[in-house]
Amino acid sequence: MSNSSVDTLSSKSSSRTLSKTFDSMIAIAEEELWVSIEFIYGSNSFWAKTPEEEMDHYEVTGIIDIGEDQSTICKIMSLAHEIGHAIHDSDEHFANVKHTMFSESIAWLLGYKWCADRGFVIDMSEYKQMMSKCLNMYMEIV
Repeated sequence: MSNSSVDTLSSKSSSRTLSKTFDSMIAIAEEELWVSIEFIYGSNSFWAKTPEEEMDHYEVTGIIDIGEDQSTICKIMSLAHEIGHAIHDSDEHFANVKHTMFSESIAWLLGYKWCADRGFVIDMSEYKQMMSKCLNMYMEIV
């Protein structure tokens, strides 16, 4: 899919466009990354890698949980970020770097790039706003 053939996704996009995009992102991520994407109660989203010792018994490398209580554009951005975690966890050079701020920051970058490379171009100002909000919360925790 070419980036030029797709409108930038934002909170101003139609609900139909956002829903179709979200469904497409799920299908492509599950196929390409061998992940299972599931929905959970609440507004938080998570990445859980399948433990190495269980990898032979499972058909997926991990599970991405997406909080149901988010707007569709927030679900799209959350999914992008959690995809970034899945990519980071499979990287041969940096998978073992588990510093919270590095892992969280790199997941935002990798997820955005993965989406954009597949034609899912998220409005950068909205993405950066959500990224900054989430990274600031992690700085308070760490």
